[in-house]
This record gives sequence, structure tokens and C-alpha cells, in this order.
Amino acid sequence: MSHKVQAGPARATSTWGWLLIGAALAGFGLLVGLFLGGGAYVPPEPGIPDPGAVVGWGLPVAKFAAISSATLTVGFLTSAAFLMPSAGRGLVSRAGRRDLVAAAWSAAAWAAAALTTVLFSNATVLGMPLLESLQPTVFFTYAFEIPQHEAYVFSGLLALVIAAGAVFTVRTGAAALWLGVAGIALIAPPLAAHGSALGDHSLAMTAGAIHALAAALWVGGLVAVAVHVWRPDPGSGIAVRRFSRLALACVIALFASGAANAYTRFNSPDDLLTSGYGLLVLIKVALIVSLILMARRTRQVALAEEVPTRGPLLRWLVTEVLVLAATIGVATSLTLTAYPRVETPLASSGEELLGFPFPPEPTFATVFGGWYPDVLFLLLCAAMLGLYGTGVARLLRSGVRWPWGRTAAWTAGVLSLGWTTSGGIAGYAQLSVEWHMVQHMALGMLIPILLVLGMPATLALRALRPGQGLDRSPRDWVLWGLHSPYSRFMTHPLVVLALGTFGLYGMYFTPLFGMGMASHVGHVLMAVHFLFAGFLFYWVVLGLDPGPRQVPPWARLILLLVYVSLHGLFAVAIMSQTQPLAPEWFAQVQPPWITDPVTDTIDGGGVAWAFGEIPTLIVMLAVAVQWARSDERAARRLDRQADRDDDAELRAYNDRLAHLAARSDSHE
Repeated sequence: MSHKVQAGPARATSTWGWLLIGAALAGFGLLVGLFLGGGAYVPPEPGIPDPGAVVGWGLPVAKFAAISSATLTVGFLTSAAFLMPSAGRGLVSRAGRRDLVAAAWSAAAWAAAALTTVLFSNATVLGMPLLESLQPTVFFTYAFEIPQHEAYVFSGLLALVIAAGAVFTVRTGAAALWLGVAGIALIAPPLAAHGSALGDHSLAMTAGAIHALAAALWVGGLVAVAVHVWRPDPGSGIAVRRFSRLALACVIALFASGAANAYTRFNSPDDLLTSGYGLLVLIKVALIVSLILMARRTRQVALAEEVPTRGPLLRWLVTEVLVLAATIGVATSLTLTAYPRVETPLASSGEELLGFPFPPEPTFATVFGGWYPDVLFLLLCAAMLGLYGTGVARLLRSGVRWPWGRTAAWTAGVLSLGWTTSGGIAGYAQLSVEWHMVQHMALGMLIPILLVLGMPATLALRALRPGQGLDRSPRDWVLWGLHSPYSRFMTHPLVVLALGTFGLYGMYFTPLFGMGMASHVGHVLMAVHFLFAGFLFYWVVLGLDPGPRQVPPWARLILLLVYVSLHGLFAVAIMSQTQPLAPEWFAQVQPPWITDPVTDTIDGGGVAWAFGEIPTLIVMLAVAVQWARSDERAARRLDRQADRDDDAELRAYNDRLAHLAARSDSHE
């Protein structure tokens, strides 16, 4: 008993000591980055508005606190949902509950830091001391005119929701949902950062969001795993092995998004050595490379034994966490450092809004051979091809045949998705209603059909191995996703019909269309909506993969007919327009080769009419064939049953009719 009493305080003292060391290293990295990058507070010349030293030093500290607490929230939620073994199917373990409580506390700190960042940033923009900028007439007049302030408030509110919900969460599925909310809150500030004002701003925003999310998963997950090894908690060795696979994906995403960020922020490679921002990037890259080498060594230690020795594993994990602390400090200073890129003004205000020059009048070569890369969708396509190919290869190694047509359909769908979001059509879709509708129809109708024909859920269930014991395996997560209440609601025929049709009317005939076109984030959300709604609709209508509900073929055919009718009415409504759609956007970015915006809008309606007919007809024939085959299978099944029991069902039916007839005669 005395040993236990003495061990607790000793361990607590060591834990707080390591925390202080980590905080000191993070602060050192932040200070070094601020001084090297020119973001450190320096009193301005007399006559220039000065918010003061409190604001000058408080803003980077607040941003650092927001980034750190957000990273910890993501890490502990990831650990609770996916890394630590569960106590049973769907229930978190005791260590997972501690992760959720830690995530709730860090989310509360995240919300407070996000609000503090808004306060200090507003004072910086206005050039006022903090107390003066907090006066209600001043604060509410100017604070929310800046998009990044709105983004921080949004992320802070979501963090409060996570803090309230994680405390009461006991299931891994709910923890995964909170992780999704945390991911949305995390990427909001990067999407509104001042990098979005640069040329190629869509690339800058998307790459920044991916970079922030990948870094949070890597850093936060590492901290959570290190805490479990430090305690030590049962299952921490399993968590280390699982985290190593996650870390590899995060590293790939970090380098891809980092390269895209560098492209949008530097004039030339020389800026790496001649600017403060470039020096900070080099320091950050060096730290990340050292972390990769450390992570490789940690993985070797973790895989060396079935139950890894705690001492060596803990030393490597603690070293990684300390280096990561310094990396976060440097990364925070980068958000406060001016980019070296000098913007070259484009030829018109419309091109400035777009972030790229007007493309020439569309031809086959320019539409199909153009290049307007979107990092988010390119990484998504790479992941979709890689995961599907891995599943097919695993089946082939086990001697199970997978139809080549399914693989061809999936590959064609993914390649079409990559072209639609990053090819020439992606540039023209931002200038013209007609070409936007081509992109929309491809995302909402053609690509989803190809992806559904690939039967990804069936492939995953066949390729993934069943879980051992009570812990959820990747296959169990797929099953949970297919049969959860959320999936059952989202795949209801009326829900998929509403998403696929009424969303069109609500978007295109309201200001939402213009708002979405005017923002890269809105443009991406529209593309995601088209793809998601189309995939859900055709997933239910074709009924190839296992799902939470069985919809009979006749109901699916009726659903498709209603969809075709509503979609046709939408196309007719577009073609009947006497005013151009979303003039608040398209009038500002009108290229020389569009001479009549109304005609462009009407042509867009024609595209919606023509493009939707052929895919729908093909799906309608497929459902009709499924209906006929289901009737044939039912008839054969009844015939086999009759052969086995000598037509017992028919004889019982005839006997019942005879009995009813006899009763009728007796009453007469």
C-alpha cells in the first residue's frame, strides 16, 4: 500500500515536469519563428497606430493555444475511437473514457483560445489597445467583418459542442462522429486565412486545410498514444501499432499539401533561403524529417515484441512529443509571417476574383486538356484508387475472384472525378452556367453511377478480415457504417430523393448558388453535395451493395421515375429563365467569349435536360432487369419448395378454399 501511495505522486511530478519541458520547447520554437520571420512585436514609429505589447505578444500566444488545444482534441478523440482497443463492440474502454474526458477539457480550452484570438486579432487590425477595441460599439462594428474572425468563432462554437458532448460519450461510433466535428472546426480558420487572397487561392486554401488536419491527426495522435504508454494502459502497444499506419498516411498528406502551399507562397525556390518565411519552412521541414526518423524507430521498437517493452518505447515517444512541441511553435509563427510571393496583377477584376487568367474560348483541347488542380479531390482520388486496389489485390492473393467490370467501373468513376474537379472543365465551370452544369451533371449523375457499380462496400466486407475478440476491426467499422441509425436515415428513399432533387431547387433558385460560386469553400461544398447526393441516390436505386434497408425493385423504379420527372422540371425551369442565374457572381467574372449571359443560362438548362436522360435510362433498364430476375428467382424458389414438399402450400391453399366453401353452404 505504501508503495502505491509513493508511486502516484512520483509519476504525477514526472508528468508535470515533461509537460513543462514540452511547453518550454514550444514557446522557444514560437519565439524563434517570430523573430526569424519578422512576426515578433516591435513598437512602431510615432504616429502609427499601435495596439501595444499586450496585443502584439498576446495574439501569437492565443493562436498557439488554439492550435495546440485543437490538436490535442483531435488526438484524444482519434485515440478513443480508433487507436485504443474497445471494451466491447461499440463501447470505449476505461482508457478510452479518459481520452474522451481529456478531449472535452482540451475542446473547452480550444473554444476559449479561439475567442481570445478573435479579441487580439481585432485589436491588431484596428491598431487599438485591447480595452479600447473591446468597447461594444467598436467590437461589434468591425470584429465580424473579417472572414477569419468568423471562422475562429465558428470553430470555437463547434469546440464547445464537442466539450459538452464528449463528456457523456461512451461509444466508439459517437467518438468518431465528434472527431468529424472537430475536423470541420479545425479546418475553418485555414480556409479563411490570408493565403486565400493569393493567386491560386483555391489551391492555397485547400492545401492549408489538408495540412492542418494531417498535422493534428499526427501530432495529437502521438501525444495520446504517448500518454497511454506513460500510464501504462492496457492495449497501449496495440495503439502504437495502429497509430504507425495512421502516421504514414498523415506524412504523405503533409508533404503533398506542404508542396502545394510552397507553390502558392513563393516566387521562386530562392525564397527558401532569402526570406524569413522560407527559413521557417526549412526549419519546419527539418523538424518533420527528424520526426519521421524517430517515428520509424518507434515503430521498430513497437513491432520488435508481441508486448513491447515500456522503457525504450516510452523514451522514443517522449522524444517525439518534445520535438513536436517545438514544431508546433514554429508552425504557429508561420501563420503570423508575411509570404515572400509578390502578386502580379491580372488583366481584369474578374480574373483577380478567380485567381487565374480567363481561359480561351472552350474547345475540346482546352476543356479536356486543361489543368486547374484541386489538392483535396486529387488526394481523395488517390486514396480511393489505392484503397480499392488494395482490396482487390488482397482478394486475389486469397484466391477469391473479383469481377474485372467492377474494378473498371470504379477506376473510370475515380478518374472522371479527378478530371471533373481538376481538369479544364473545373476552370470553365467557374465562368459559365453551361459548363458549370456539365460539371454538376458529371458529379451528380455519371460519376456516382460508376462508383456504385464498383460495389465498394461489398469489396470491403470481402477483403477485410473479421475482428478478433470484442474489439472493432476495420470490417466492423464498415458494418457499423452500413447499419447504423444514421445510415438507415440517410438511405431512406424519401431522404435520397430530397437530397437529389429538392436540393437543386433550393440551391439554384435562391442566393445560395451565387454565394457558393463566390467562395472556393462554397464551390467545394457544392461539388461534395452533388457527389454525395448522387452516390446515395444511385446506391439505393441500384441496390448492389448491402445496406440498412431492402427496397424492392418496384419501389426503386418508382423512385427513379419521380426523380426523372423532378429533374426534368428543374431543367425546364432553367431553360425558361429570362434572367441569368447568379448574376452577382457570373457578371463579375464574365469572359469575352460569353456575349449573352441569358443564353449561357438557357444552354445550362439544356445540358441538365440532355445529360440527365441517358444515365437515367440506363439505370432504369438495370432496375427493370433486376425486378424481372427477382421474380424469376422467386418463382424458381417456389418450384423447388413445391418439389420438396409435394406442393404442400398449394394443397393447403385449396383445402382452405374448400373449407370456406363448406362453411358458406352450411349457412345457406
